[in-house]
Order: sequence, then structure tokens, then C-alpha cells
Amino acid sequence: MTLRTRQALVRIRAVLLAGTVVALVTSSLAVSGVVRTAEQVSSATSRAILEVAAARDALVSADAAAVASFASGEAKLAGPGQEYENRMASASQSLARVAEFNQAGDAGAGTLQTVEGLVASYSGAMGQADAHFRQPGGELVGLADLWYASRLLHAPDNVLELLGKLQKDERAALDRQISGAGMSAGLLILWLLPPLVLLALLVAAQVFLRRRFRRRVNPPLLGATVLGLGVVAGLLAAFALAGRLDPVRTSVDDAVAVREKSIEAAEAGGHARLAALLQERCGPPGCGSTVDDFRRQTRAAGDSAAPAHNAITSAARAVKTAGTAATESGGLPVLVPAALILAGALVVAGLYRRIDEYRYRA
Repeated sequence: MTLRTRQALVRIRAVLLAGTVVALVTSSLAVSGVVRTAEQVSSATSRAILEVAAARDALVSADAAAVASFASGEAKLAGPGQEYENRMASASQSLARVAEFNQAGDAGAGTLQTVEGLVASYSGAMGQADAHFRQPGGELVGLADLWYASRLLHAPDNVLELLGKLQKDERAALDRQISGAGMSAGLLILWLLPPLVLLALLVAAQVFLRRRFRRRVNPPLLGATVLGLGVVAGLLAAFALAGRLDPVRTSVDDAVAVREKSIEAAEAGGHARLAALLQERCGPPGCGSTVDDFRRQTRAAGDSAAPAHNAITSAARAVKTAGTAATESGGLPVLVPAALILAGALVVAGLYRRIDEYRYRA
């Protein structure tokens, strides 16, 4: 009888420790996965999307500023102008940040390399346009360079279209990350199953000890049970944390929408000035069917109103706020495994004395 009781106690301890280890592994992976994804979405993916949009906006605005400088005649003194230089510097910084935060994999990195090469060609063509506009009688050649530079940005399969594709790829990566972190009811049950089984084992062990030894409470096992309940609460909190990623996605979409309005307005203004400049310098013969089509499309497109700068700033701030809220885990990646490790220690402590008592009984 004594031997059987000791063997039963040893088996109970082994089962409880095994259940604790399984719950420790699964719960830690679940919580850390959600928190890691939230941090990735907040610190990398959302920023990559916004920086691509910012680069597009800066490049379109730089092109519009350069065209305005050439159209007004200021280019003869100041080249494409300070606004052009500032916007190109801003675009370069945004592209560097996109490379840092890129979540679109090798395809995204390849697109960025192509874009950087085309932007360098654009800058070179704009420099050629500046040089020719400054030369007496070189305005038509400069105009051709200006047209070529603008096409490097706006034509199909060039800078803006490639950046638009990259923006969609980054947005798709955001969807994948949020979908991977999000939990259905079935997945939540799988998360909760190991700690719930552990709780059931702890309760069964305490019932056994109470019947066998006529004692009402085993404090260490009761403490382990309380910690198990805390782990369940922690997993439910992680489930709620995953739900905070949807507002991040919404705020990113809102911020991009504001940028799109700025891009449309800058593009409309730049195209209108370029079309007027072409009509003025090419004269009655025109500049060819391609340019004529461009001028007709420009007239058909009309003007767009640019959003205020504070609207762009406010939208970007909303993304940051949503990202910060999504990463406030309350220490769950540390607390959940710590609770289970402590629960395991309490299991050993709660059964040690009973097992030790039977070790020396005949």
C-alpha cells in the first residue's frame, strides 16, 4: 500500500510537470508570436508603406517644381530650383527608409534597386535639361530632356508605377502579418487547451491528496492553480492584443489615402505646366503624337485639390498611435512563461513532502 501510494504520487508529479512544460511551450510561442508580429507591423511594415507613399509624393512634387522653374524662366538662374532639390532629397531619404523597413522580400528589394537606378537617370536628365536651357538656342533640346525626365517618372513601367507596385506588395505583407497574428475561435481554443488541461490535472491532484491524506488544502498546488488561471487570462489578453492590429491597418490606409490626394494634386499641376510649356515652345507644328496625347489627357484630367500639410502629419501620427497601442503587451511575453515556471516549482514543492515521507516507510 505504501509503495503504491508513493508510486502514485511520483506519477502525479510527472504528469503535472509534463503538463506544465507543454503549457509553457505552447503559451509562450502563442504570446510571443502575437507580440512579435505587432512590433513588426508597427515598427517596420506600416512605416514601409508610408515611406513608399512619401517617396512617390516627393518625386511627383519635385518634378512639378522643376517644370514650374523651367516654365517661369527661373531655371536660367537657379536651375530646377531649391524646391526641386529639397523634394529630391526627401525622396532619397524615404527610399532609404523603405529599404530598411522592407517587408516585401527579395522582390521588393529588386524593385527598389530598379527604382533607385531610374531616379538617378531622372536626376541626370534633369541636369541635362538645366544645362541646355542655360545655353543660347538650346531651349528645345532642354525641353526634350525635360520631357524625357518627366517620362522616367510617369510613363508605364517607370518610377511611379514601380513604386505603386511596391506599395501594394508592402500592403499585402501587412495583410499576411495581421492574418497570421489574428485568431479565430478555433485557434484560441487550441491556445487555451494546454493550460486548461493543466488546470484540470491540478484540480484532480488536489482531490486525490485530500481523499488520501484527509487534508483540505495543499497550498503550493493551490498556488499553481491560481497561476494557471493567470496564464489563461494572459492568453485571452493576447487574443485582444491581436485585435488591435486591425486599427493599425485602417490608419495606414487612411494615411495613404491622404498622400494619394497630395500626389494627384502635384501630378495634375506639374502636367498642366508641362503641357503649357510644350505648347508654347513647340509651336504650331507640335511636338509629335505622343506629346499631343499627353496634352489632351492633361486637359481631360483637370485639377485636384492638395490636402493641407497638417492633414498628412495628422494621418501619420494616427498610424504611430495605433501602432503604439498594438505593442502595449503589458509584459505578457515575460509574465506568461514566468507564471508557468513558478507553477512547476510549486508542483514540485507541493508533492515533495508526501513523496519524501513514503520514501522511508516500510
